[in-house]
Amino acid sequence: MFGRSGKDDEKAEAEARRLEAMKVSIESALAHLKAHAEAGNTDRCEGAAKRISETLKNPKLPPDYSKQARGVLDSLLLHGFMKATAVAAKAALDAAKSDDIELRAKKIKEAREKLAGAVKYKAPAEFKGQCERLLEVAMLSGGVKAKGPTKAKPLDTAPKLENRAKPKDDTPASAKPTAPVPAATKTRTAG
Repeated sequence: MFGRSGKDDEKAEAEARRLEAMKVSIESALAHLKAHAEAGNTDRCEGAAKRISETLKNPKLPPDYSKQARGVLDSLLLHGFMKATAVAAKAALDAAKSDDIELRAKKIKEAREKLAGAVKYKAPAEFKGQCERLLEVAMLSGGVKAKGPTKAKPLDTAPKLENRAKPKDDTPASAKPTAPVPAATKTRTAG
């Protein structure tokens, strides 16, 4: 009887060590995920989240720990998508300011995709509204300057008026009188 309880104790201790090692692994994976979320790298965030959620499905983990880890996981994913959306929307606005229409369209599309991911992870309605307004401003900005005449600014064919505020000097430089050069002055030398 005594030998049997010793083996049970060893199995319980080994199982407890495995659970603690699993918890440490989950915590380090969450810290790694946090770094990706801060950078707004959503592809890596989703990959890391998938691995963590597979680990959290282990039935030997305590349910309250799994629930808490899932909450942290969801909040990190939300933060990552919100960060990526804000970065893409800002890049779209910057592209619009510099009149780069193709980059503006690309960044607006990227921002909309990231915004959909943020909404999936329950982004606040305030954030969604702000992003939509920022994207609308980016869409309406840039690409306004036309290279040629337009209906609003037709080609100006009128002759240019001469500026009469200051008289124009038409005489060539060779015909202009020059100032006389002063003669060399004698200097007294000490003698």
